[in-house]
Amino acid sequence: MTKLRAVLHHPVTNILLALILIATSLVQLWESLGGTGIQMSLGAMEMKVGAYDGVLAYGIVHLLRAVAELLESVERSVRA
Repeated sequence: MTKLRAVLHHPVTNILLALILIATSLVQLWESLGGTGIQMSLGAMEMKVGAYDGVLAYGIVHLLRAVAELLESVERSVRA
């Protein structure tokens, strides 16, 4: 169980997960640009909103968190 926990909490695992989330949501966003979806009108601008937008945001935040954890780990190992 401790090995599983170590893998799940490892910064590289978090970075890979974040990159997968970002890549898949960007693909979905790219494909949906020509499709239908919920549209928001703001003056002359129209914006389509879907679930992939939330996944993209979550992926970016997750990536930033994982990179920060990885950098902290590197700093700790350099100091030791």
